[in-house]
Amino acid sequence: MKKVIQYSIPVMLLLVGSIINANNALGHTFSGDESASFLAGIEMTKIELKLAANQAASNATNAKAHADHATEHITANDTKEIKERNSRVADEFNKSMTDFVNAIDSGSASGSDVNTKVGNINDILSEIVSARIDKEQLDNVTVKALVVNDLVGEALEHYGGALGMAEEGHDENQSNSSTSEHKESPNNATTSIVNPADYQSSQAAVSRAIELYNEIKPSGESNASQLADSLNTLKTKIDNKSPFDEVDKTVDDKISPVLNDMFKLNLAEEEGHSEGENHGQDEDHGGENQSSSENQTNDTNSK
Repeated sequence: MKKVIQYSIPVMLLLVGSIINANNALGHTFSGDESASFLAGIEMTKIELKLAANQAASNATNAKAHADHATEHITANDTKEIKERNSRVADEFNKSMTDFVNAIDSGSASGSDVNTKVGNINDILSEIVSARIDKEQLDNVTVKALVVNDLVGEALEHYGGALGMAEEGHDENQSNSSTSEHKESPNNATTSIVNPADYQSSQAAVSRAIELYNEIKPSGESNASQLADSLNTLKTKIDNKSPFDEVDKTVDDKISPVLNDMFKLNLAEEEGHSEGENHGQDEDHGGENQSSSENQTNDTNSK
């Protein structure tokens, strides 16, 4: 019996060491904030891929703009983390995205070929989500609400770009979110669309935000219908090419505060509408909402 014990202890130590090394190889556990930002990036990548494919035959300039935007949301750091968990998927994603952009840039790819490439990339993105985000985070209502918030920010950012407003503070190594800032130009009241691709992205982002909100819209919540109405108002204002200040005010006064309060997101509150302020949150969704995101999970009664 003593011999068995003597051999068992080293074996157990080896097993424990293997488990620790395996966990380290997978990287750190992602917070709700990180998961939400990443999922919003996935959503925007899909949106831009679809827009690029839709524009490929009719407007090469717009198609190229959307293809370029599609490459901006999954960062080099994201790819590194994906590669740590699934090297094959990371390599396939990089190769497929390069192939897609080259096909759009060439202008010679057929519509069916472009659509096939988009379908393949979407399948890879599904694998990426499974590899990078735990199921608990995927089902988490707070995480989903943060994705809605980020998509609203994307809609606002692209709408500013559509109107030709200069963008400040953009870091190509960070995924786009509602933290992006715009410098208000003297003719901020203009409703002339100078960048059609950005306008299309804005419309698509707010439409997707509405779809995702409807999936998590809580029943019996007094503000639930109010928020739904405000999101639809935002879409209408963008569709009607309303002045940027009106669109911005809808986000700051009618969407961000209600979304924040309803889902306890701990978003940074904005004071006024002065130049250079963030729209509805700070760079890390308030930085303290991880605990709340751990406590809320999606259930069928919340829809």
